[in-house]
Amino acid sequence: MQQLSVPRVQQVPQQVQTVQHVYPAQVQYVEGGEAVYTNGTIRAAYSYNTEAQIYAPSSASSYFEAQGGSSQVSTGPSSPTTIPSHGMVGIAMDIGGSQIVSSSGAYLIHSGMESARHALSHTSRSSPATLQWLLDNYETAEGVSLPRSSLYNHYLRHCQEHKLDPVNAASFGKLIRSVFMGLRTRRLGTRGNSKYHYYGIRLKPDSPLNRLQEDAQYMAMRQQPIHQKQRYRPSQKLDGLAEAGSNSSLHSTPEQSVAAQSQHHQQFIDVTHILPAFPALDLENVLLQEGIDASDVKTLQVLYRRHCEANVDVVMSLQFPYIEKLWQSFWNSESHSSESASPCDALVPRHKLIAMCKYVPIMKWMRGCDHILYQTLVEILIPDVLRPVPSTLTQAIRNFAKSLEGWLINAMSDFPQQIVQTKVGVVSAFAQTLRRYTSLNHLAQAARAVLQNTSQINQMLSDLNRVDFANVQEQASWVCQCEEGLVQKLEHDFKLTLQQQSSLDQWASWLDNVVTQVLKHHEGGAGFPKAARQFLLKWSFYSSMVIRDLTLRSAASFGSFHLIRLLYDEYMFYLVEHRVAQATGETPIAVMGEFSDLASMSPALLDKDDISDLGSEAEADSRCAGEPLVKRERSDPGPSLQEI
Repeated sequence: MQQLSVPRVQQVPQQVQTVQHVYPAQVQYVEGGEAVYTNGTIRAAYSYNTEAQIYAPSSASSYFEAQGGSSQVSTGPSSPTTIPSHGMVGIAMDIGGSQIVSSSGAYLIHSGMESARHALSHTSRSSPATLQWLLDNYETAEGVSLPRSSLYNHYLRHCQEHKLDPVNAASFGKLIRSVFMGLRTRRLGTRGNSKYHYYGIRLKPDSPLNRLQEDAQYMAMRQQPIHQKQRYRPSQKLDGLAEAGSNSSLHSTPEQSVAAQSQHHQQFIDVTHILPAFPALDLENVLLQEGIDASDVKTLQVLYRRHCEANVDVVMSLQFPYIEKLWQSFWNSESHSSESASPCDALVPRHKLIAMCKYVPIMKWMRGCDHILYQTLVEILIPDVLRPVPSTLTQAIRNFAKSLEGWLINAMSDFPQQIVQTKVGVVSAFAQTLRRYTSLNHLAQAARAVLQNTSQINQMLSDLNRVDFANVQEQASWVCQCEEGLVQKLEHDFKLTLQQQSSLDQWASWLDNVVTQVLKHHEGGAGFPKAARQFLLKWSFYSSMVIRDLTLRSAASFGSFHLIRLLYDEYMFYLVEHRVAQATGETPIAVMGEFSDLASMSPALLDKDDISDLGSEAEADSRCAGEPLVKRERSDPGPSLQEI
């Protein structure tokens, strides 16, 4: 006998109404005039249970409606199901003014229970595995949406994997709304290609569905912030391309495929980031010539700011191919008419733009603006280098980085060589940063699996205890010249952290503390960048000595140590890079692009400190070059026989 939770239950009076098709030997629930429920001859009261539960018959059963009893729904056997507790989970039921009659597992439902009937009919047919699957893979969030077809495709895949009978799309939609309360439906997309979306729901970042191969069935998934207004919409730039694409749904262009795939990845980037203010342009009392006046310079500042904002919008939408079109429209504006979205044609003629790019203050100002722009793009694309992201997104970013330098050179083919070298130096640093950060993210995901494996951690700890750290310290002391106490402390902390089976985030915190401890004596000093670079060299040399010892001992965990070493070296580089940028007041892009800028820029663009540094190095090289070969060999003797 099954028990059905009903509100407002009290003891039954002696008079009971008769109900058709109810057998006296069975348990009965009959509505009286005062909404009192009886259980036949069994004098038992049923208490109200506040927990959300779903009751289904244990055997084949039928659902009848009292008025107009022609409707009947049969269901198979199932068992009572308890919904997991969740902040956004609920099933609306209105029992007031209703009549429920139970006879051998059959429920007679009177009018006034429309919402309850829908909730029971859809959720009772859903297995516990399906409900748990929804809660494990989806979550509510503001400003995002998912196509209804994508959710249903995921559900069909789930049913196929677990050999479940799927419900139709309409029933699944009602199930979604009963599990995630407050969802809204919106029709989103371009004209002629719009689709219905659930607004307020998204895939969880750690959901395995994120790592599915985006084939044609899942290419339509979209998770784009609705509140984000784009100042530059690439779809409006290529009207002919859009019309051609709408005429043929079977053959999509590469741009359309990239756009469809990228919208699914937007949950992994920072779409709330804004472009910081640019530095002021100081002409330094430069005499303007070639018909250029101060108003032209001010116009250039406004246009370049708009151009950079358009770059940010395109990257936020992950439509990387449009960056090339943006650069072409700004630097090669002759290919556009006056109706182009780029205002360069109407406000700054191209010959004036080329002339202004010859002035040293304008070139230095553009270099500073590019540092800010590309640092913003890095923080948008990779807000957290350790956070798991789909491999398709990292590969798209790496392909984007590979194309940047060529795009810029082609767009500025007719411009002076100095401005081209200046901008290429900055964009090369940007591309290198993207490659490093994506590689770091890939290493982090691979190392995460190692750090979560208890047997591998124990083997690593056993192999590490066999390393002769005294011998390692003796060999590395001449090169590193580190304090012996500091090295021993780092060794002890490393073993302790490994023994505690710390997570990747805990290891990242430990590495950050190491950087703080080593560089705290140099903070605020002019030699901080040099000390930071020396620390990176010493860290790399010392870790290579440990790996060498493990290799010679044929350690079983050598592969794990090699992976961990690669990750920690790269993450240490990342930490030091940001510490130096913070100490110097520059962006990390500017710090990493310092030497590429020095190599590519003309002496007129260099600061006084840079010129003095280069001058001293050149003077030393010239002295060495002017000395006879024999004299140089005598002044720099080779290793002694004892050392050999």
